Amino acid sequence: MNMIFIFLSRGEKAKARSAADALRREAPNDASAHFVRGVVARLDGDYDKALRSLDQMARLNPADRVVVSYNRARLLTYQARFDEAMAELDRGAAIEPDHPLIKTFRARALYYHGEPVKAAEILEQVLEQHPQLDGIRPIYATFLSALGWHDEARAQLTDEVRATANTDHDVAYWLASAYALEGERAESLQWLRRAIELGNENKPWFQRDKNWDSLRDDPEFQKIVGALAEPPATTGP
Repeated sequence: MNMIFIFLSRGEKAKARSAADALRREAPNDASAHFVRGVVARLDGDYDKALRSLDQMARLNPADRVVVSYNRARLLTYQARFDEAMAELDRGAAIEPDHPLIKTFRARALYYHGEPVKAAEILEQVLEQHPQLDGIRPIYATFLSALGWHDEARAQLTDEVRATANTDHDVAYWLASAYALEGERAESLQWLRRAIELGNENKPWFQRDKNWDSLRDDPEFQKIVGALAEPPATTGP
């Protein structure tokens, strides 16, 4: 499984996708095989395949319910299925109410549902309790920026955040989004490219994420996103 993430970090997405599918065929009863297959599907923008993989993961190992919960919630948020996302997070919170990623993805769902104040309050609390979680600071920055608190937003975008983003496909995208909201065009496009290099090719989300509204008609943004493949058509498990 680790090799799949190594492939992603090297920008070898096709190898990661092939290895994830092979792992699932070779170890169909291994919950982690379904998890990593779901991650790759999410990065491809193939939400249905990702959701199916997480469902199989939960059936094989009910102890993974919390991980399944926040991963399903982020996919449902991409699809604007906010009530379902919240219900999913409630299931995870019933087991681990203080889990930082349950709270983080609840905050994201609230933000995209139009409740940035509540979202910011949740992440402020999470970062007070877990200041080492540099990877979620760009998410908090987007909430602050959306509320007009630009100095506070920029203060979240530290050297530690950039170092994390340079090796993480999700953090790179969140950092790009924060810079987009702050009007930093060059920085935002630089980090968007880096996210894609690291395997984040979630084209459907890039096309509708409101954090990119200011650059939606930018020729360079359109070129970057337009070059990505459409999500693969999938059938079956």
